[in-house]
Amino acid sequence: MVGGDFIKIKRIIIFGFITAVVLSLFIYYDYYGYKKSHFQIYLYQTNDAPDLNYTTKSKHFKINTTIEIGKKLQISNNNSTITRNLKDMQDSNEFTSLNYTVRVENISKKKLNNIKIVAFLDKGLEPYIVSGLLYFGTPIQQKIDLNVPNTKKKDNCIDVSRSAWLPNISQIDADERQKILDSIKKPIKLIIKWDDGEEDLLLQNFDIKMY
Repeated sequence: MVGGDFIKIKRIIIFGFITAVVLSLFIYYDYYGYKKSHFQIYLYQTNDAPDLNYTTKSKHFKINTTIEIGKKLQISNNNSTITRNLKDMQDSNEFTSLNYTVRVENISKKKLNNIKIVAFLDKGLEPYIVSGLLYFGTPIQQKIDLNVPNTKKKDNCIDVSRSAWLPNISQIDADERQKILDSIKKPIKLIIKWDDGEEDLLLQNFDIKMY
């Protein structure tokens, strides 16, 4: 009888241990999935663009890039912390806005599904952009399809935008100002992926507007 009770107790302990291990694994993978989904926003999240065979010619897309320096931002009237901070930065006269809009237009003869886009600015801007981040793009969780070109709808293109802040370029040393402007004019590396393809592009010849 005593031996039978001991075996039962042993089985209960082993079963409890296995249950605890399984539960721990579930918690770990759930936490890992949560971390990954909440912090991996873009296809790449690094200032260092991957070493790829970038080209200036695209087979699938027409790309137009607009860069605006010093344009006054249109800030919403809500009273959120982010909105107040943006207003404070714009009104302080200590910063210059830097805005990028990259229009990606599908010019191929087929629909391109599950588009993911990420752009990398020149490394020379790293010391000057307030956030320190040189990349932007489309969120990896967002479902984006680009249709074939058509006249009725504009669902074959998407604008990928970024707003950043620089030190007020009218108040800094002329040499530093020139370094910033030279870096802004340098090529942008653009990676576009979709379900059955990828293009790695080097963007040049921007439309640069200064305000």
